[in-house]
Amino acid sequence: RLTQCRSGHAHTGEYYRMISKPERGLACCCGAALQTRDHILAECPRYERYRNVLRNVSPELSTTQLLGTREGIRATSTFLRRSGAF
Repeated sequence: RLTQCRSGHAHTGEYYRMISKPERGLACCCGAALQTRDHILAECPRYERYRNVLRNVSPELSTTQLLGTREGIRATSTFLRRSGAF
């Protein structure tokens, strides 16, 4: 799931739109019109209780820091394991 998150090839509405499979669903279960990687990592209320590990590395939840630094990748991996996201 970490590789999918980093590469953008995760099971999200954003990915389904990119590969022209909108029938798989583009919206997030929280009601957001388009489920994206950034939405899951920083905005979706469904995962809020797991974000503390991400904020310890990047208080602003910067995708660049979370997916582009060693500390961010470790934190994102922990977030994914705890939350079940992606």
